Amino acid sequence: METPVKNIVAAVDLSSADALLPIFECVVNSIISLRKSKEPIENRKIQITLFRGNTPTQADISGTRTIDGFEVLDNGDGFNDENFHSFQTPYTDTNKQYGCKGIGRFTWLAAFKKATIKSNYHDGNQWKYREFVFDATNEIQIIKEENSQITENKTSVHLENCFNPVIKDKTAVSIEQIAQEIMQHCLIYYLCNELPNIEIIDENNKRIIINNLFERVSKDREKTFTLKGSQFKLYITKSLKENNRKNHYIYFCANSRVVGNPKFIGKINPNFAYPIQEHNQQYFLDVYVVSDYLNSKVYGTRNGFKIPQQNTVTLFTSETDGICFDDIESSIIKTLEQEYFSHVLATQERNVHEIQNYIKQNAPRYNSFLKNPEILKSIPPNLSDDKKEEFLYKLSFEAKKKVDKKLNEVIEQQDITNENIDEIIRQIKERTAYDSDSLADYMCRRKAIIDLFDKFLEADKNGKYKLEKDIHNLIFPMGLTNEEVDYESHNLWLLDERFATYRFISSDKSITSVSQKKSSKEPDLLMFDNPISFGNESSGEISSMVIFEFKRPGDTAHQKNKQDYRWEFSELVDKYFDDFIYNPDKKNYKGRQVVLNKTTPKFGYVIMDVIPKPLEDYNIGKGWKKTPFGTFYKLYGDLNLHIEVSTFDNLLQMARKRHNPFFDKLFGKSN
Repeated sequence: METPVKNIVAAVDLSSADALLPIFECVVNSIISLRKSKEPIENRKIQITLFRGNTPTQADISGTRTIDGFEVLDNGDGFNDENFHSFQTPYTDTNKQYGCKGIGRFTWLAAFKKATIKSNYHDGNQWKYREFVFDATNEIQIIKEENSQITENKTSVHLENCFNPVIKDKTAVSIEQIAQEIMQHCLIYYLCNELPNIEIIDENNKRIIINNLFERVSKDREKTFTLKGSQFKLYITKSLKENNRKNHYIYFCANSRVVGNPKFIGKINPNFAYPIQEHNQQYFLDVYVVSDYLNSKVYGTRNGFKIPQQNTVTLFTSETDGICFDDIESSIIKTLEQEYFSHVLATQERNVHEIQNYIKQNAPRYNSFLKNPEILKSIPPNLSDDKKEEFLYKLSFEAKKKVDKKLNEVIEQQDITNENIDEIIRQIKERTAYDSDSLADYMCRRKAIIDLFDKFLEADKNGKYKLEKDIHNLIFPMGLTNEEVDYESHNLWLLDERFATYRFISSDKSITSVSQKKSSKEPDLLMFDNPISFGNESSGEISSMVIFEFKRPGDTAHQKNKQDYRWEFSELVDKYFDDFIYNPDKKNYKGRQVVLNKTTPKFGYVIMDVIPKPLEDYNIGKGWKKTPFGTFYKLYGDLNLHIEVSTFDNLLQMARKRHNPFFDKLFGKSN
């Protein structure tokens, strides 16, 4: 050879994905030899024998061993003088019409130590036999050249000693998988009715006729498209959904062979993430792409193309320069969407239904999308719930931004017409739909808080209840004021919606810390409704004052005597009011004088787990009144003080009743 073989072999770059490439090259060489022969198509045969090696470094459960070598036997023309001379010449164009580049045999030596070739062939009027060894160091060594007594074409190529660490472990695949890979690699020959009979033999004489695999493949249709002046042909086949197959595939071909690994169609277009449904059967598509453009762009080793995935725009190029895989794949998808329109439509409808169910059950904050199926169609199918949420949030954000922009554009127009007014109304309606989604999200949060509150009131398996502080923190974080907690971080609405608007709220803080009074008493919740004294003004009269006190669930007796029910409900809050009413020096937390006296409206609320009958009777005897709702109250007219006593359960039920109309609208009526 003119060019050293070892130099050519050194330039062959095999990846782990190319583990079976040497087998493919040998098989295709045999197919070409048979195409050149005069053998009838039905008599053309190829036999592949595998020779197993060691267990891979990371063995799987199947125990399949690596391939140490293999032999390919065919009855093609063989290594006659013309073919042998071609074999000796790198980059020969002898078989160019068959798509050969003249270097495929060098991929053998990039993976295996040597190849032994034995060929019985007919040359002129004489049968001959030629045997030689091919390796990177000694190149071609002729072992034998002689006349033959055997009167049939028979050529074997035996590759031995797989040494390449990049691919060696990856050859540990089953005979079934190898047969499937050969079928896919050679499918173009099958589609063109040029495939010989191919048999593969593994250890223990296990055999598979590869042609039988094609019986499960249906030639569905052939389509062509033109892209930037180059024509591409699609051979579309379909196979029944079997075993663990989950994807449709695209195979890019060059010179009648599959090049590289297939691409998942579902990743390019999610509408093809599911099998095709026809006549109550499920099928997967295999699309084989053939083009002179691909032939001209394939690497010499046929393991890839000199085609970028996408075009890069620079100062000297534009997006219209050349063809990229994104262009090709986009055209393929358009063709498939046209050819399998009913499948695409069914997939979109199923996906829209799934998204609608997700919104109804898990994300009512996106309810406005339920009336806009076109938006839902833009969400890819087969997504996890997290991905659904991600897409919906993005769509919601973009939609709100778009509506706000349009609304501002219309409003800023100086020429106000009836048409403009109608457009403003339409945009406001659309914006309101998204605002309603935000309200739905807020109501979802409230429902979760109510459910959690309900759980807090239950005893655990040991009969123990949540501590008072747990319930307290749920309503309003302890040790903080509303200066430190924003509106969404507390749940005062559980008590009463009005309290969420109070100007000053402190939770379980000493009176000293909020009023500069010397006192260690800590009311559970202390609230003032006064924009003057607790706002920016220097002083003023407090409009009203509210104090809440919680008793721990399961604890209804007096704090000092657990067996004694002879105490008034008011004992839990009186001390706090007394401190504020009778202390002469009253200042707010900023140190400014405020006015709070006997006539200031004051409200005390005591929340308990249960109210035992002895405690109820005692307090009724002290002038407490019972309401039809099971709560108790007492008025102190001279102090303008109203104290009300309720249970946690009553608080919970009242909160539920206030919210049920909203919950029923969002989640459907509960039983």
